[in-house]
Amino acid sequence: MDPQALRDCLACLVCHLPLRAPTTLACGHTVCATHPTPKLDVTLSKIIALLDSVLQDKDEDSADRDEPFRSSNVRQRADTAGPPDRPRKRQRLEDGAGDLLTHLLTSSAHPGETSHRLASPAHSHLLSELSCEICFMLLYNPVTTPCQHTFCAICLHRSLDHSNLCPLCRTTLPGFSFFEDHPPNQTLQTLLLAAFPDKYTERAETIDTRDGRLDTPIFVCMLIFPGHPTALHFFEPRYRLMLRRCLEQQVPSFGMVMPARRGAASQNPTDYGTMLEVRSVQMLADGRSMVETWSTYRFRILARGTRDGYTVARIERIDDVPDALTAIPALVHASNAELMDICTAFLHQLRRGTARWVVQRLDTVYGPPPSDPAAFSFWIALVLPIDEHEKAKLLPMRSAHMRLRLVVHWIEQLNSTWAHILWMDINSAGKDSSSRFCNIHTYYSYYCQSASVPLLYSASS
Repeated sequence: MDPQALRDCLACLVCHLPLRAPTTLACGHTVCATHPTPKLDVTLSKIIALLDSVLQDKDEDSADRDEPFRSSNVRQRADTAGPPDRPRKRQRLEDGAGDLLTHLLTSSAHPGETSHRLASPAHSHLLSELSCEICFMLLYNPVTTPCQHTFCAICLHRSLDHSNLCPLCRTTLPGFSFFEDHPPNQTLQTLLLAAFPDKYTERAETIDTRDGRLDTPIFVCMLIFPGHPTALHFFEPRYRLMLRRCLEQQVPSFGMVMPARRGAASQNPTDYGTMLEVRSVQMLADGRSMVETWSTYRFRILARGTRDGYTVARIERIDDVPDALTAIPALVHASNAELMDICTAFLHQLRRGTARWVVQRLDTVYGPPPSDPAAFSFWIALVLPIDEHEKAKLLPMRSAHMRLRLVVHWIEQLNSTWAHILWMDINSAGKDSSSRFCNIHTYYSYYCQSASVPLLYSASS
């Protein structure tokens, strides 16, 4: 580590002189405080003082080493007159060698010994000054706040998820949008690469490795099937962090799974879910986000873990196999078209007797039924008034035909259940005129009104 080379990195961009009382602007560049504002960059001020001290000691030490060359008489007078003005450094030279020739030979044989002994404390001190006060590791993409404290960009973003105060001085910082695309401190970035290139590279590799082991963020919220839009509101700190990391990807996306059923033996989320691709994001000033997504494909979780409070996983994509590989003879079971007709007839039955607002809401949220059997099997399941964990049984199934058969089974169960309810209502009508759910249409309207077709889900799980 050459202190002079590092000191040359610390030049003002305005006056081109060595930085004095440095302050870092919002653009990430650093200038002398006499130019724009009186605030000082805390980290750079300490580093400049450190390097100036090292260079001063180095100059004084060089002057002491050059002194024996001036004259032998001066050296003899210094030896007989008493201790020199700087006894420690002179003593190190003379104790290490019996005379000047021996000292020069020793120095040439071990050229870095003395400089290393002088540089080692400064090296440790500089490394300490270039450490983030949040993660206590080497600064990575350093960002300087208006109060002139510097942190890793990712550390500062995480801190802002919880509070808009500076982690050190507790000064109120600007809103999250101010730091969202904030440029790094260019001077510190140059200094980091000049002083600790290997450590900085290792720091970057550590972050990449950490993010690559379990590379899929998982949002535990609700059931989603492929081919449908979903609007989400992110406000929890852990999911705000997850969203920011997703947006750094070339194709921003994350997985969504259902939480465990209440009372289940295991409280881990379900193993099957759907991948959501982020289509648009509206970042609010306080860090919350309104996100529009589109569900693309199903997946199975192979391994899972936790990162900064949210679930991450290694996943396996699930795609349908051709129906020819799982086909059952038509003489035994109905074809896809016949199964879709049964589902469509059931839906028409509901539409004829259900309140108009329910029909309009279904059309608005889900749109018209698709003609493709694979997409239709998911679409019809969404509108059925059954338990969400029951619907989730469709996710691991790789055959559209088998999914349609399961949906028809659910329809048959609903018809049977509603027929029983209707029979009980008819028998009790003379005794109790306040009976509920007098027919299947009233039941379905009640189901839709309860929360079956929400338009917006909140990221608060």
